[in-house]
Amino acid sequence: MNDPQQDNGLVTGMIAGALVGATAAAVLLRRRFPAGAGSDERYLELPPPDSATQEAARTAAAAIVARLRSAFPNLTRIDT
Repeated sequence: MNDPQQDNGLVTGMIAGALVGATAAAVLLRRRFPAGAGSDERYLELPPPDSATQEAARTAAAAIVARLRSAFPNLTRIDT
């Protein structure tokens, strides 16, 4: 009735297409540092965070830890 062998071409084509697409994406999205002499590509340099930013990050982290502790009350310890 339904022959499982008749879909092999479709499945093989889908697998081959996925592999070709993944390879093309890896080649196109690859980053090369340093890019060479005279290149303007540089690593992103950010200034150190100010105290307000650090305090906001600490507050957000404390909220996340509180959620985790309420979601998983049986954990013995979560380091903060």
